[in-house]
Amino acid sequence: MTGNPTILSIAELFNEECVYRVPIYQRAYAWGTDEIKTLLDDLKRAAGTAYHLGSLVVAGRGDDQNRTVYEVVDGQQRLTTLYLLMAVLCHGDDDKAAGALTAWNMQLEYECRAESYGVLLERLRASGEPNQAEDVVVQDGPSDQENEEMETMCRPLLDGYQIIRQYIATSEKTSEKTSENRIDLEKLRTKVRVVRDELPPGTDLNRYFEIMNTRGVQLRPQDIIKARLMSAVSSAADRETIGRIWDVCSDMDHYMQCLATPDERTRWFGEDWSSVPPIDWNQLVGAAGSGDGDGSVKSFKSFKDVLREALNEEPLQAERQTQPGVRSDDEVEQYRSIISFPAFLMHVLRIYCGGESDASGDAKQISLDDAELLRVKVARIFSKAPENSEDSGDSDDSASAEDNAKRFAATLLKCRFLFDNCIIKTRMDAAAPSDATEWTLKCCKENKKERSYYLANAFSNDCQQELIMIQSMFQVTETGNNHKNALYSMLQWLWGVEAVDGFAFLQRIREYARERLERALGLESLKDAPTEKRQSRIREAVSRGVGTEHFIFNYLDYALWVLLAPVDGSAQGEDVPVVSIFGADEPPTIASDVRTQWWEYTAQSDESMQALDCKQFRFRYRNSVEHFSPRHPLGGGAPDNVDDFGNLCLLTVQENSRRNNLDAMEKIRHFNVGQQSLKFQFMVGQAQKENAWGKPQIEKQTELWVQLLDALSMASRSR
Repeated sequence: MTGNPTILSIAELFNEECVYRVPIYQRAYAWGTDEIKTLLDDLKRAAGTAYHLGSLVVAGRGDDQNRTVYEVVDGQQRLTTLYLLMAVLCHGDDDKAAGALTAWNMQLEYECRAESYGVLLERLRASGEPNQAEDVVVQDGPSDQENEEMETMCRPLLDGYQIIRQYIATSEKTSEKTSENRIDLEKLRTKVRVVRDELPPGTDLNRYFEIMNTRGVQLRPQDIIKARLMSAVSSAADRETIGRIWDVCSDMDHYMQCLATPDERTRWFGEDWSSVPPIDWNQLVGAAGSGDGDGSVKSFKSFKDVLREALNEEPLQAERQTQPGVRSDDEVEQYRSIISFPAFLMHVLRIYCGGESDASGDAKQISLDDAELLRVKVARIFSKAPENSEDSGDSDDSASAEDNAKRFAATLLKCRFLFDNCIIKTRMDAAAPSDATEWTLKCCKENKKERSYYLANAFSNDCQQELIMIQSMFQVTETGNNHKNALYSMLQWLWGVEAVDGFAFLQRIREYARERLERALGLESLKDAPTEKRQSRIREAVSRGVGTEHFIFNYLDYALWVLLAPVDGSAQGEDVPVVSIFGADEPPTIASDVRTQWWEYTAQSDESMQALDCKQFRFRYRNSVEHFSPRHPLGGGAPDNVDDFGNLCLLTVQENSRRNNLDAMEKIRHFNVGQQSLKFQFMVGQAQKENAWGKPQIEKQTELWVQLLDALSMASRSR
């Protein structure tokens, strides 16, 4: 580095007359919904003091047409997302915003995709209009194959633009123009800063790029915290135990039993390898600490020494091998955690702090944003030790710091066990499409004969599948890595019970979901209001077009699955028991109405009709609001209630952007309806039955869902 980095506001970054060129050795733009929403959430919270978004590592490449050219070595995904965000803001409804962005002099180029990326980026910046990649890249001259290749390359950029546009529209509708829930343009331009660090001339960029992404050079925030914990304890056995707990817990994509040694599995998870880990530190250390009795010599290692050792270690993932006595069933089917380890640490910290309250009695809100990992977490763990002490072992409060370090490590181990055994994972299939996520909820069971383990369903059959459905409903709603409030609510409940009962766990998640629904519908102050007033408020909350909260769509699909899965395919009128989600012994009349309509739609025998399928429904990352009857149909003449809830559903960004201008009946022919959301399937069922889709059908669907949502939200008011 130059040692003299430049700190730029977003306004300065985009107003500067320069070219940022992404070199050929860098990958193409690859950020998806999770990464983009995480960045936008960070920007939305930027207020007051300066907010540092991160660094941009560049190499100077001289001048090109009187513009300084920088080669982007690190930070190109963030820079491209900022570019797309500014392009969206340029063409919003806010004239002031558009005016503030007129002085946009910065240019972004991708070296290996100069033509296709360049045309798309400039078109988005200039007009913000293209909804199809082919609208941008198809030009005179290229063959069909070349056009297809260019469209494929541009698709991630266009999807990113649509995700941002949807996010902005949703924020503006749901926030009712309050600054707390919107990206404030002026604060974005002036308060958000980027550090641009220029490499010295002559740097071998290919070598630098390779080294920069290796563990041996970059120390992550979680590595620093691990070193702090280990340096706070006096005995070698304690340090080793903390290090092993950390290593086992930090690999979020494998069950802990697979990573622990045989001795650790018995000490931590009991003789059956599946018991909740103890909080007692001496039991966790076991025989390894037998030489550290009262008469033994104890010595603290300095934070610097432990940190230096951490720098020289190879990552656990690189050297991990299956421990003796463990059959790696999870190696055959690849599982992925729904959260990263740094973000998981923030959940553990909240639980570790034990629900502290301020003077008003409200729980202190420890951020679930892993960007706060170092600033908040270390201070909380060592709250009794001087926060500015580089070496906690030199503090007079070292005994307290040692106890805190052990307690936090034990808390981490137990929380990770609860996460492994009670929270869904994704099962990855290389042959499946990227949006065809399969959810799994397994736990480790000991095979005593072979002294190995196998993976079994975590809960009994009467609640296993619904636990998967309701958890995956929250996962596709809270798609980002941070701010998973539903996950925290689950972990907090699991931590507080002596034994985990599956049905009690399901009931707790149901209650949390109902509370979320009540807030999303704006019914907190209307608990005792007349039905007409409640339903009027619901109709307003759900009929906001692309600004309608995604949670409402997903909760409705969950409720429909509970109502319809047992009755799907059975004879009309057959008495099929359904687990109640209405908080009452008898479901309301609207539940019967919904089932009756579904039976009528599925009973249609015309072979030309698309088949509806409730039993195969799964939650996918459908994160773009679709208008079944488009707002701008190719033939013109959109109904005046096009933004009403009866005309809306969720699709993937790619599906929506490719077919959003087709009329409803044409969309039915282009979709595999049985793979879509249940709300979408209901619209298809009615359209096929009546062979039409317009204002009357939209009104009928809206009324149906308003009544059902009212009944579902009543459950939280009846408790």
